[in-house]
Amino acid sequence: MQNLFPPTLLFLISLISLSCNEPFQPEVAYRPELNVYSVLFSNAHGVYVRVTSVAESPSGMEQALHGVSVTLTGTGPIDSTVETVTLTDTTALVDGAAVSFYYAPAHIIPQGSYLVTVTRNGYPPAVASVQIPSGYATIPDRSIYAILQKPINIKTDLQLTVQVSGIASAGFVRMSVECRGLDSSGNFAVQNFNVLPVDSLNPFIELGSTSFPLRVDTTLYQNAFGLARQYAGSLRRSHLYADVIVTQVDNNLYRFFITSNNTANPLLMRTDKIIFSNIFNNAGTGIVAGASIDTTRIFLF
Repeated sequence: MQNLFPPTLLFLISLISLSCNEPFQPEVAYRPELNVYSVLFSNAHGVYVRVTSVAESPSGMEQALHGVSVTLTGTGPIDSTVETVTLTDTTALVDGAAVSFYYAPAHIIPQGSYLVTVTRNGYPPAVASVQIPSGYATIPDRSIYAILQKPINIKTDLQLTVQVSGIASAGFVRMSVECRGLDSSGNFAVQNFNVLPVDSLNPFIELGSTSFPLRVDTTLYQNAFGLARQYAGSLRRSHLYADVIVTQVDNNLYRFFITSNNTANPLLMRTDKIIFSNIFNNAGTGIVAGASIDTTRIFLF
């Protein structure tokens, strides 16, 4: 079953919705524009596009925007094909406010190219293109994998090599040990213990090549394993595994993050800050970006 909003999508949205104490002081004449925000995930089977209007003042900010035509055109299931899908208005409540998300089922192909077109009466069309980072980031060293399967026997910190897509400009890695099982009542139970947490304020590593080193602190790994094993002892049945989760983002999303960081909801109001947008001809604001999330799972017991 798919969640309406994937956790990583919500995390990426939160990165660019940080607070700010600066007053609203526009210095240019107002013009109606559409603001578009979408992250297309490699190998996803659906696409969401958030659409708002750029407001003339904070009191005029409009959260929900109906009657918008949103289409996705790009690589089809067979590489040589191009398909176009029309998204449906699925306005939802986010933090108590109605926000217009447009959705359609669509298989997003790794390394595929896509065009998002957003139109509505009274606004210039907002159009943006994106290429998707290829998925399946890997930790290829089988000997390292075997060592990670026996945390209590590890004596020194481990150096892993993570292989990523040449399309990605930045990424971040999270590692954790997770225990899943059934409690004494037969109910599903899960606990997660961090080994490599993500810095929510500055998570990204710039990628200059198709691989980068990753150090695993043995003490942190063993502590997380110990806590997970202790939790497993309280369950009737359980499984333990370690996950190394690699998130890659394209240049659009990375540039948008570093230029909009520390601003107040840049998606919803006019601002005189220089915030990256890949909407063609500056006919609107926001971004259409590509990302991939890939997991290497190490089964412990």
